[in-house]
Amino acid sequence: MLTWTDNIKALQDMLGNARRALVVSHMNPDGDAVGASMAWWSYLRSACPSMEVRVAFPNKFPEFLGWIEGAEQAIAYTDKKEATLEYLKDCDLVFCLDFNDLSRLDTLGEALSAHSVPRVLIDHHLQPAKEFDLVFSDVSMSSTAELVYRIVLALDGKPLLSKGAAEALYVGLITDTGSFSFGVKTPETFRIAADLMELGVDKDEVASKVYDSYSEKRMRLLGYCLHSKMRVFPKQKAAYISLSREELDKFCFQPGDTEGFVNFPLSIKKVALSALLTESQDKTHIRVSLRSKGKTISVNELARKYFNGGGHFNASGGKYFDSLKNCEAYFENILKTDF
Repeated sequence: MLTWTDNIKALQDMLGNARRALVVSHMNPDGDAVGASMAWWSYLRSACPSMEVRVAFPNKFPEFLGWIEGAEQAIAYTDKKEATLEYLKDCDLVFCLDFNDLSRLDTLGEALSAHSVPRVLIDHHLQPAKEFDLVFSDVSMSSTAELVYRIVLALDGKPLLSKGAAEALYVGLITDTGSFSFGVKTPETFRIAADLMELGVDKDEVASKVYDSYSEKRMRLLGYCLHSKMRVFPKQKAAYISLSREELDKFCFQPGDTEGFVNFPLSIKKVALSALLTESQDKTHIRVSLRSKGKTISVNELARKYFNGGGHFNASGGKYFDSLKNCEAYFENILKTDF
């Protein structure tokens, strides 16, 4: 089994020989996916000036993350499929950030599977698949952004991190930990946050850009969810919110508008499990987001067993390939039989 030192050496060799690289992250990219990806892109451009590097996401990332350095240059595969495939044909390396199975990339994952280009995984989720050539996988990390920073340090690359890259990493830290309220397992996470501040990050400004730039429609959608769509099951200590495509369209839904909604039911006393069920745009499936609090309920196991997904112990997701109505009944039956 390769050690951390072995992996870093192997990565150095790969970087030394690569002419063109692609950085990819998961479907419906969140703050950690976008922050870690853009920071790694920025670092590679500085550390390997002769290597061409691009970033591709399976679909658009939320507007409130558009200010991150380099984000305007990232490709959404749904918008620029042919350009992405053309670039991929001549790639020497693909970096896979914040996911551990190519299925998390949707159709972009199918495109990657069709190419034999070496894949480097940088991720912090449980149970990575065996489809990567070099693996940096550590579930003790608060975020993929934290793991990226540790890799950069191991490569002696801290002096190459720009203020913009540091801000991107800080976005990953705060969004994947709820501003350090969960998912932080070691004091080192806070030391990294301090390091990033020393690189120029204004923590208050970054937090404001992330959390204080939502649209009025998004706020009204949240109110609608909590008032009219949240169902609570006291006996099972669970709750869920479901949203149809018509309901999302009514509030002019944009990617990222429901980010964090699944966490709100966990604020209810004694509710330990929460789910958000949202109908896909083409109505072919339901996106299932799962959260739990405490050390009793593993939503990773729940997602893998029932929703073709996975993730962390307290935060996971998956899909249900049927109608929203049937998904609601399916989830309620799970609660009655398993909880």
